[in-house]
Amino acid sequence: MCFSIFRRAHRAAPGTAAAALLAAGLAAPVSAELMIAPTRVVLAGTERSTELILVNKGDEQTAFRIDVENRRMRADGALETVTEAKPGELFAAEMVRFSPRRVILEPGARQSVRVSVTPPAGLAPGEYRSHLRLMSAPTSAGATPATTTEANDGSLSIQLIAVRSITIPVIFRVGTLEATASVDTAAMSKKGDNLLVVKLTRAGTRSTYGDIRLTIDGEAAPVYSVRGVAIYTPNTDRDVLLPLPADIRTKLAGRDVRIDYVSSDPKAPGLIASRRVQL
Repeated sequence: MCFSIFRRAHRAAPGTAAAALLAAGLAAPVSAELMIAPTRVVLAGTERSTELILVNKGDEQTAFRIDVENRRMRADGALETVTEAKPGELFAAEMVRFSPRRVILEPGARQSVRVSVTPPAGLAPGEYRSHLRLMSAPTSAGATPATTTEANDGSLSIQLIAVRSITIPVIFRVGTLEATASVDTAAMSKKGDNLLVVKLTRAGTRSTYGDIRLTIDGEAAPVYSVRGVAIYTPNTDRDVLLPLPADIRTKLAGRDVRIDYVSSDPKAPGLIASRRVQL
């Protein structure tokens, strides 16, 4: 991939990032060099805009480019880019606005990105979702053209440029939307790989988003948890694969375990679903 896609970037001055990350909510590292907060945008009702905070944690000047794309969730939770909507899919790409689209960050610098939605008049109730794709690479990668050259001995020399990327869902909810979910089954994989397979089912007019927590019956604190498990509309089910560490698997073996699916969506807090199983 040629680095020229980042050529027309806006420069941001260095600054202290800690306060911005705390104010923006949860922050997550895209790589060792970048932090972004929040990693999920949900707008509803009259709320039409918010901000993302990008922080360059590396020691190189880095360029970033942001695009919007439509993505579909598969039954295993993986996301794939799509160009056409299937029945029941409501995308927000045509409504999403963001600025700046390109930015160059010095080491330690931060940059706010304004994200907003502009819905058309008479938009039907529902949950509309698209994703912002953030790509980053050091500006030094563009110092030499990324081409294939022929060495003196007749062999080929290829320059590779690492372009990192992450996608962030942007969700716009119109109207009064509700959702329910259940933990249908939970069982260890038969392959002996300490993989716990939890099957979730969703119903309703919006997606669910939360953490899965495993708690041994009679104990107060979870012994294992996984954050950020979503079931996006129009999907009605998802298989969540939990790779349990060997010590956790030993601790859970033969015990009665409560599996909780707890919302981490501030706009829809609370317990989503729960089930007791013996592992």
